[in-house]
Amino acid sequence: MVSKAEVWLSSEKDPGQFSWFDGPKPILYRNSQQPDLVLTAPETEALTTISVYPDIVYQEILGFGTSMEETTVFNMSKMSRTKKEELYKALLDKKDGAGFDFIRITLGTSDFTARTFYSYNDLEQGESDFELEKFSIQKDIDFGIVDTIQNMLKLSPDLKIFASSWSPPAWMKTTESLQKGELKEGKAFTDVLAKYYRKSIQAYKEQGIPIYAITLQNEPLLEIEYPSCFMSPERQRELVVATRKELDEHGLDTKIWIFDHNFYESWMYVPPILNDAEGYAATAGIAFHDYNGQPTCMTEIKSAYPEKTMHMTERTVWGTYGADRIAQYFRNWASSYNAWVTMLDSRIGTHQWVDTPGATMIIQDASDTEQYWMTPEYYLLGQFSKFIQHGARRVESNYGSTDTVTNVAFYNPDHTLVVVAINQTDNEQKFRILCDGKQITANIPAKTVATYRWKR
Repeated sequence: MVSKAEVWLSSEKDPGQFSWFDGPKPILYRNSQQPDLVLTAPETEALTTISVYPDIVYQEILGFGTSMEETTVFNMSKMSRTKKEELYKALLDKKDGAGFDFIRITLGTSDFTARTFYSYNDLEQGESDFELEKFSIQKDIDFGIVDTIQNMLKLSPDLKIFASSWSPPAWMKTTESLQKGELKEGKAFTDVLAKYYRKSIQAYKEQGIPIYAITLQNEPLLEIEYPSCFMSPERQRELVVATRKELDEHGLDTKIWIFDHNFYESWMYVPPILNDAEGYAATAGIAFHDYNGQPTCMTEIKSAYPEKTMHMTERTVWGTYGADRIAQYFRNWASSYNAWVTMLDSRIGTHQWVDTPGATMIIQDASDTEQYWMTPEYYLLGQFSKFIQHGARRVESNYGSTDTVTNVAFYNPDHTLVVVAINQTDNEQKFRILCDGKQITANIPAKTVATYRWKR
């Protein structure tokens, strides 16, 4: 029997430009399936070569996805039920959509929200509530966040959810505000915030939404004029220990990921937590953002703490450069990747970030909210998420070159091999994949990502 590789292509166009808010544009390749390629005996022709070694395996893959922060949910709330279901399928379906299987939500408000900033335990100035008697996720229910995730789980029952907090309730903070400040000093505040996280996970579980993992503080080294909270690594160590204890005592197996900030600051933040025995035991993984520094930090930290998983929890990237950046995340031990903000409208709304965001993977027509369009980033991320299964393992391959093609390779539980190859150049690139004594000869058009899948 002749062995063949399936091929799909997606191309970039105007990466991240504000012109995408003006309306849809033609995109050359959009997860477009191409004719199969035959696996042949290796040839002697001098070609750019990607060598894949499926027996050399690395990290297990948890998933790929995006965020259902309140901005996206608010925009979706303006759509009919039919259109919402269409959008759910576009996000989650492995065959006809992007196949996302890992979604980020926020515990309380973030900067990407159309609502007044809120937590699950908002009090009057000067009040405190150490027993959390006034705790409630009712606003998440009222704002449609809970309903959105419930509907996504109906369509994709294996979908995994992780949650991040932008700020503790205001009364727990030095500013008495969700903006800026720190968690107040003292074990009582550490313990009550741990209890707050436990109650958040329980409340979502009661709504039929299991929280796979949490990060305790989004960007803990940032204080800014939106929900935020500076948290030193020493304080986060206390908090991760208290939260793990709180979850264990209530039979909750939600994982805790520490840090949740930029590559650049990771070496000053992670060791004070993981070099402590209790902090190490309470921590399942380390979360990273990509706004400063290089993904190689994940490999360095993985080498120091090999039992801990690495996760890329926030960064939207654009074009073939961005696709290559995603490949680098996984080549540096990331087990998951999540884009940030799924759908702004064509007026770049509605959010409360301090700057102007670039184009999101989906944009809603602000003048006709039933209509939306995809940017190339939706398809480029789909080159990974549609084909790499939960439980896949990254396997060894040589990276290649940005002057020709780069890549990352995976071995799926169904025994298919997947190679995602990226051409960032302005010219078509001819190359070959060598694996198991066979060769695939391929051409990738300029500024295009190709995914190759075949049965081993």
